[in-house]
Amino acid sequence: MEDIEDVIRVTTVTNLKRNHVIARKRLKGDEEIFYGDSFVPGTQKIYIRTWGCTHNTSDSEQMAGLLLAAGYQLTNKKEDASLWILNSCTVKTPSETQLENTVKEAQKLNKFIVVAGCVSQAEPNLRFLEGISIVGVKQIECITQAVEETLKGNCVRFLSRRKPNSNLLLPKIRKNKFIEILAISSGCLNHCTYCKTKSARGNLVSFPLDSLLERAQNAFVDDCKELWLTSEDLGAWGRDIDM
Repeated sequence: MEDIEDVIRVTTVTNLKRNHVIARKRLKGDEEIFYGDSFVPGTQKIYIRTWGCTHNTSDSEQMAGLLLAAGYQLTNKKEDASLWILNSCTVKTPSETQLENTVKEAQKLNKFIVVAGCVSQAEPNLRFLEGISIVGVKQIECITQAVEETLKGNCVRFLSRRKPNSNLLLPKIRKNKFIEILAISSGCLNHCTYCKTKSARGNLVSFPLDSLLERAQNAFVDDCKELWLTSEDLGAWGRDIDM
């Protein structure tokens, strides 16, 4: 069994600072949104924005599935959401700039924020990420816990250098219900010093063939018409597992 510190690293839980007192908001009807200690987990609306490659899109779909299974509502209207999940890309500077601008936008709107993706994994200590909850690319199964703690007003960070989770059977909400985006591996075999994605995704980890086949079969049972394979290096799949 792996030591828990090898699986996840959660920084000291800190209370998020806010510029003013937040009043309870009553929506149409009798529903209310509660913040801080009064909130009921699994009842809030979550907005997810994704930058970058199809691997990131697949990760967002799995995070959406986990959150929906926990009772959270997903919305495309960011103004209606209590919390924004920003799944980031570190390949190009414009993507990081858009992330920073979106973080500032969320802060101005007094939204709770969780940053996921390659920026959070490779550069968690960026100044604009200070005091913001983070989920690394190898800990997407922790998204529900990160969301719950952040909605309580805490800052948590799930970061690890362990091998990525190869559980391909996590619940998923597809962006396009007819397309299954299937990540067959994570990382690569190269060592390009300029590549931030290498810093985030690490060395090649090929996912087991039987798990990939099961995921693909389940997708077609769900009426998917297309299967998109994705990874950082599709052609390298299996080289680390003697396939």
